[in-house]
Amino acid sequence: RTFFLCEHNIGSEIGRDDRRQNMGVTSGTDGSAGESARSDGMTADPVPSIRPQSKLPRAGVPSSWRCWATVWVTPPAPADPGGQKRRRVPPPSVRSGPGPHAVPIRCGAVLRPSRENEPIPIPYCARHLRSGDAGALAVAAPAQSGGGGRCLVARADLPAGYRMAFFGKRGRCPPCAVDDRAISFYPPNRRTGRNTAGRRLNNTNYNGVLRPEGTGDLIQYAACPGPGERQNMRSTFQYWGVRNGENGGLEFVTTEEVKAGTQLCHWYGSGWFPDRGLKRLDVGTEDYPAPKRRAKIKAETQHDD
Repeated sequence: RTFFLCEHNIGSEIGRDDRRQNMGVTSGTDGSAGESARSDGMTADPVPSIRPQSKLPRAGVPSSWRCWATVWVTPPAPADPGGQKRRRVPPPSVRSGPGPHAVPIRCGAVLRPSRENEPIPIPYCARHLRSGDAGALAVAAPAQSGGGGRCLVARADLPAGYRMAFFGKRGRCPPCAVDDRAISFYPPNRRTGRNTAGRRLNNTNYNGVLRPEGTGDLIQYAACPGPGERQNMRSTFQYWGVRNGENGGLEFVTTEEVKAGTQLCHWYGSGWFPDRGLKRLDVGTEDYPAPKRRAKIKAETQHDD
């Protein structure tokens, strides 16, 4: 069934050239730090923002193997412009958003290949393999579900192009009658670390599925958009792992800006619901909305007029 779909040395992980970006400071057109306007005519502190990861890890280049996850730290003090003394703080709540005393940066921990010697490791450090990218993502229980359902939402505003990794244990595909969140696994080329033919997935090397149960993976909670909704994240067909290995992963990327508290949704495939005898429905709720289809937004706007 194809489902297309550390404690860290914080200061040293931020490169000098992109320190401003990782600290969440938006630059103006003149290169100055962007500032948000206030009604009293004064300027407020820059709003912390999560930035997309700049590059993919490269096969055979361990220096490019850095953890993708977002972590939150205290702002740099005037006496510590290099950020060497910044400390980790808990990620913001989805409801309250980031406060003035926390800014997002990339984890940046150095990754090591596992004993399976994959060409490119899953781009999360050991800490984030246990927790997932909880600095950027959160698992929520919509009130309308009565506490029985969960969904994946953005913890803070996410930009288009933000990269995330689905990961799990490789195994056989479970039957459709059971609750499963597995994704088909197509191991990448041992030399290049890629698994595409041109811009298409090379689907001739199917090797079971990746099952996220019992791992720290968060992408398993992302819903499929309903008939009146659209996806705001997608698979890139970038896989991690080796054939017949124990673990593997698949890259996802946001296709548009995602506001905090909005659900992250991706297309499960045309056969996923019929195979299970289920009807595909809209998944957005009042507390955790899903992006609507643009045609539906236009129709609702015309109706209001």
